Amino acid sequence: MKKVLLIATLVAFFGCADAQTEKGGWLIGASTSFEYASTSYDDPTLDKTTNFNLEIVTGYFLIDNLAVGLNYGYDKEKQGFDGNTTTFIGPFVRYYVKGTFFVGTSYSAASREDIFARAPEKSSFRLLAFEAGYPIWIVDTIAIEPSLNYGIATGEDIVNSKTFGLNLGLNLYF
Repeated sequence: MKKVLLIATLVAFFGCADAQTEKGGWLIGASTSFEYASTSYDDPTLDKTTNFNLEIVTGYFLIDNLAVGLNYGYDKEKQGFDGNTTTFIGPFVRYYVKGTFFVGTSYSAASREDIFARAPEKSSFRLLAFEAGYPIWIVDTIAIEPSLNYGIATGEDIVNSKTFGLNLGLNLYF
């Protein structure tokens, strides 16, 4: 009985996933991340950081299983008594392999405002990110999407920044 239930669940899970990623469809969603970040700054006295991130995506399926679009994000980071806020915007591409999992990349321009006790500072940088994940279909047009992400940032005051994280998104497919 357990095997029959498992097979039925897998067929339902993977069998209906393909229809939402057809040519002409839309993808709209939001995600947040849980990240471990390793960043080298010009100032080696900075503390370890805590981070909150929210990203909004809007995409269009040019062909079956290939979405292109725009992402917009907001990030709040705290370092001891100091912190910063970052906003970013840029294009993304995501490919769904038979509708069961996806891989993608994005390139964003970002602007950061550092709030330090001594004086606020503004800077800009670029972010190249890669993702891999899978949609868990709640209904035909709504999916929860866990994904693994890797990002590389370069900019004015960033010597070396690489981020590896787990994102959790909620996306609508039309």
